[in-house]
Amino acid sequence: MAKKNYKGRIIGLLIVAFITTNSLLIFFDDKEKVDRKSYINEWSRTITYDLFEKLHTRGVFTSEESSPVYFNEETGSFGEFLVKEGDSVSEGDDLYTYEVENYYQQEANLQGEKSRLEEEVGAIEDYIDEVEDYTIPDPPQSENDSLFGSDDSEETPPPSYVETEFLKEEKIAEKEKELAKQEAMLEMVEDQLDQLQDNGDQITVTSSFSGTVTHISEELEAPLLTLESRNLVLEGELRESERKDIEEGMSAEISVPDLDLEATGTLESVDEFPEDMKVHRSSRYPYSISLDEVNEELLPGYHADVKLITDEALGVVTSLETALETDENLYAWVMNAEGLLERREIESGLEENGLVEIVSGLEEGEWLAIYPKDEFRDDATFFTPLKIDEMPVQDLFKMEQKSMITYGLLGIMSR
Repeated sequence: MAKKNYKGRIIGLLIVAFITTNSLLIFFDDKEKVDRKSYINEWSRTITYDLFEKLHTRGVFTSEESSPVYFNEETGSFGEFLVKEGDSVSEGDDLYTYEVENYYQQEANLQGEKSRLEEEVGAIEDYIDEVEDYTIPDPPQSENDSLFGSDDSEETPPPSYVETEFLKEEKIAEKEKELAKQEAMLEMVEDQLDQLQDNGDQITVTSSFSGTVTHISEELEAPLLTLESRNLVLEGELRESERKDIEEGMSAEISVPDLDLEATGTLESVDEFPEDMKVHRSSRYPYSISLDEVNEELLPGYHADVKLITDEALGVVTSLETALETDENLYAWVMNAEGLLERREIESGLEENGLVEIVSGLEEGEWLAIYPKDEFRDDATFFTPLKIDEMPVQDLFKMEQKSMITYGLLGIMSR
């Protein structure tokens, strides 16, 4: 008959009873009198970073400006084209010729056109002078400024002052562009008038526009020629759900996958009205982006991926999204100055690629517990694994022998 192992059974029952008792004590420890420790395996640290909120869309490169060229059959009979499709032309280059049928009528027409353009050029020049002479009132003196002047710190002017200055420069640039176009037209008309008065019958029409000839009408239908600018812009359409988040002046990141090319630009315009409105279809709003720099490899018709930066948070404290939790409010488990876990409520902002802006609650360089989450306890002591592979153990053996002996003796004496 086998002898029963009573001693082993008793020890086993005692172990089970010990574990059960401790588990019950912890479970019913409402006032947390039992000192519990947490084992934290994974940590993350807050850092200062730049975050951006981006809207992804698509676009296609096209010429910045198109200029149609017309021929009025009442002025005479068409002669010949002096360019062909694909040719590059500059201001003043010859485009086509025609024979004048009524010398005096054509001279009067050209004289009238010349006078009109001279008046427009003069009006634009006066407007530019008026805008340039306009003095924007200085921003009001702040409360911090003393009677003897402001302190050494530089303060940013009020938004209204900055916006007015920007609008002034923008309006001047716009009118100078218009002035250049009208002056080129005036030069073209003056050239035709000179030819008429010198030759009497044949006139060569020159270009008032620099670009590429993209279309020629051999049937002499309007427009006779079409010139397109060599400068490229990026155009596309925004969905109805995206339009409310977009404003002119936003920065854009541009990627051309086929060329492995990256570029930047600015949203120059976005329409307030869609091209086509249908009851049962989402509206589309055209937009245009100007490029900061145009790569020579780019051609009209190339497609690009576009990221419009709708919001940004620069130089802010950020955290990994996995280090944050939410119940009623967002919070994180933080290693505090006493080396204990602390449940701390925070306020967040922008999110990008797994990083979250911390508006309040955390500072740069604080350690956040990530895993395992069932070990997180407020005001608890914690353990974390020792990662030998991240310790410079080999450096210990590179120390001078004298230093090794000194530190060794200090360790023995401290015991």
